[in-house]
Amino acid sequence: MKRLIKIITALAILCYVGCAPQSGVEQESGSRTLSHIDRRAERLKRKILNAPTSVKPSGVIYYLSADGDDANDGLSPQTPLRSIAKLNTLELKPSDGVMFRRGDVWRGKITTRKCVTYSAYGRGAKPRIYGSPCDAAVEGEWIATATPNVYMYSLELSDDVGTLVFNHGEQNAIKILKVYHTDGTTTNVYTGEPFAGGCDLKRDLDFFHDYRDEKRLYLCSTEGNPSERFESIELLTRGNIINATDNVHIDNLCLMYGGSHGIGSGTTKSLRVTNCEIGWIGGSMLLPAPPEGGRDARYGNGIEIYGGCDEFVVDNCYIYQCYDAGITNQNQDDVSDSSRTMRNVSFTNNLVERCEMSIEYYLGAQMKPTESIIENFLIEGNILRLAGYGWGDQHPEPAWAAHIKSWWMHQNEAYNFTIRRNIFDRSDANVINIVAADAKRLPQMEQNTYVQYLGGDGGRIGQPWADYKFDEQFPAAVEQALGEKGGKYIFITR
Repeated sequence: MKRLIKIITALAILCYVGCAPQSGVEQESGSRTLSHIDRRAERLKRKILNAPTSVKPSGVIYYLSADGDDANDGLSPQTPLRSIAKLNTLELKPSDGVMFRRGDVWRGKITTRKCVTYSAYGRGAKPRIYGSPCDAAVEGEWIATATPNVYMYSLELSDDVGTLVFNHGEQNAIKILKVYHTDGTTTNVYTGEPFAGGCDLKRDLDFFHDYRDEKRLYLCSTEGNPSERFESIELLTRGNIINATDNVHIDNLCLMYGGSHGIGSGTTKSLRVTNCEIGWIGGSMLLPAPPEGGRDARYGNGIEIYGGCDEFVVDNCYIYQCYDAGITNQNQDDVSDSSRTMRNVSFTNNLVERCEMSIEYYLGAQMKPTESIIENFLIEGNILRLAGYGWGDQHPEPAWAAHIKSWWMHQNEAYNFTIRRNIFDRSDANVINIVAADAKRLPQMEQNTYVQYLGGDGGRIGQPWADYKFDEQFPAAVEQALGEKGGKYIFITR
């Protein structure tokens, strides 16, 4: 208790995000703290959403607008192209650029070309690129089935749907998966009740997508036909909104409603993502249920490199409502070359909210030590909020949430790895999950702020790792296990 009093006293003087709760004024202090973080997050969000375009490709620049024409040459704002389909056919060369007009909306998925910049021109809001193939409140019909309150969408959808987003984020649907049993029966992943398909939907806004056979989407809507109930219905279909390759810079785009990743890449040399907005991502099928039984595995990250990298930069981005992680560099393949080494990774000045994991990293392959490393890794100046409080709470697996998630991979060999000056604001599970096979490979922690409900989960940390509650023991544990210097700890009462 003496240590907690010392922490509160220090915070009253030093903490730039508010005061720690004290006996008798805990709720009031917690409210002031969260209000202060709200204001800081809102300022950062405005800065990101209003960021100007400063990139200047030195090669040929192609322009796209919603009222353009694919018969145009696309070489000026006066003769823009129209479609992403046309963009994907262009023979872009290194140093070329692709500029989308601000304020416009496209639907589709982009395949980038090496050494090309993708950004925005004009005035207004960032250009929006939706992975959703259509607004299902406007296109197609919702047909009443023989089961009360269950509707079938009239258009075939062969790409697995991760979720449905209603009225631009006011609500979202819950995906019901079948659990396959060895006796041939199937049950609802959440309730354990028998579940054969759309006819067994019962709860409002539960949905089932039979992407294997019928290619049909079923939705339970207890308040009438979905197209009459909602102004918009976006379908998060499987596939990355942007498939990235080497030496690509993605700047000032808004990417939304994709069932896999907002931006996804395998082993890549130089991927830079700046000033982007990325939201409502993931939930589609990653792996089908194994033959011995079980369920499909789902996935979906805001920005992901799966494999090795040399220069991976995410700066000044607003990322929210991702099924899995907001930002991640990861790999667990068992390979025998150096293609999975991760060097020069930098995640800075981002606002990440309501993702299951804010930032996730791991390198779990069993390779030669010199070929299985993370080197020069910086996580700095980010505001990471409400891990596990978004729609990713559909995860059947409990306690996945964390602001920094390393999992329990045995490798995670890291050199020059620093995590500093970040705000970790509440998590539905761990505030941080940072472990490694060797204590020398843990990051250097400096001046981070930890905010969590008193008595909630603090984190899984250290080597050997241990689990800690967010209580008076947590600051000492972080300082001892991770070497945190100048950390601030905010205890919030419910």
